[in-house]
Parts: sequence; C-alpha cells; structure tokens
Amino acid sequence: MLPRHSHSKNTAKLSVTVTDLSGVQRVLTMLTGRNYALTYFAADEATAGRWRTTLDVILGADQLDLLEARLHRVPSVLDVEMRSSPELAATA
Repeated sequence: MLPRHSHSKNTAKLSVTVTDLSGVQRVLTMLTGRNYALTYFAADEATAGRWRTTLDVILGADQLDLLEARLHRVPSVLDVEMRSSPELAATA
C-alpha cells in the first residue's frame, strides 16, 4: 500500500473568515474529518456576525494547495489566508 501523505511535514497557519458560527463548526468538521493535526485553534467574532478563525495545522507539503481549495469550497467560507512553515512543524 502506498502512503497517503508526503513524509515532508509543514505547519500551515490558517486564517479563515466565515459567515457565522456554524461556519466555524463546518471548517473544524472538515479538518478533523480529513485527519489534519490541529495544534492551535481560536475563533473571534468579527464584524456583521462574521467569525475569524485562526488555526495551525500540520500536514504534508503536497497538501497545502489541496487544503486551501477544500476550504474555499465550504459554502460559508468567505476568505482563506494561508502561510506555511516547514520549520514550525519540527517544533510542534
């Protein structure tokens, strides 16, 4: 059986803006359903009922673009900002 994920790991820092609190739950459900390792999570209410979530996720280097595309497909997601750092994964 071939490995599903790359051996090279990165920590991605995500900032995701969603339409409402249930959007926060949808993002978390998607990430945990895909077995991404979360090392940090925070959610703060932004303006007009929108929520800004901040997450650190450990994933394979080849999964960064795929994760961003998946988040953009969640109907309640308005914006996704992602920064990755292979150095942080070594300390997580």
